[in-house]
Amino acid sequence: RRSPSTGLVGGHIDVVTGEWTQRDTGIGTSVDSYYEYLLKGHVMFGEPEYLHMFHQAYGAAKQHNWRAPWYVDVNMITSALVWPIFNSLQAFWPALEVLAGNVRDAGETHGAFYGVWRRHGFTPEGFNLAEGRVQPGQRGYPLRPELIESTLYLHAATGDPHYIEAGRDMLSSIELTRVPCGHAAVENVETRALEDRMDSYFLA
Repeated sequence: RRSPSTGLVGGHIDVVTGEWTQRDTGIGTSVDSYYEYLLKGHVMFGEPEYLHMFHQAYGAAKQHNWRAPWYVDVNMITSALVWPIFNSLQAFWPALEVLAGNVRDAGETHGAFYGVWRRHGFTPEGFNLAEGRVQPGQRGYPLRPELIESTLYLHAATGDPHYIEAGRDMLSSIELTRVPCGHAAVENVETRALEDRMDSYFLA
């Protein structure tokens, strides 16, 4: 269940006891699909309860996680800041906001996320907002599609040619990962070193 004080959900839950085992929460790692599936579930099935749950969760995230144009991880009970990091799984959020009808905020956040891509050629798994640098231990880019998806949604919603140019920029970066049998994940966005790995979601 959501925190009664903030309306947020945690990162991990014990499915037997129902107790939260990780109370740090944001919009990325461990919780991204919760937001995404609520709204897309409503779109697919027309279930009003999913939309109601989404609005509750979305409102709480905007109130407690949003530090415009970024989103940070906070404690689900107190909303105290715990992790000033942009992580690459957050990059689905602008697409979600387009679906939710908030194109203005979607564009603002996409601009911040795309700025990280432009700076490094890819989005690292973690970018420290307080220090303005790639987070140690999170320097890789495992060919995640989330920012590209958000770029597509924003172009569809606005028709702004900026998003076509952003898409071309991302495609140029992706071409740097091409190897004889496919595309390789980027081990380090700062050195552009590749690793022998291509996750199956890349094919989608």
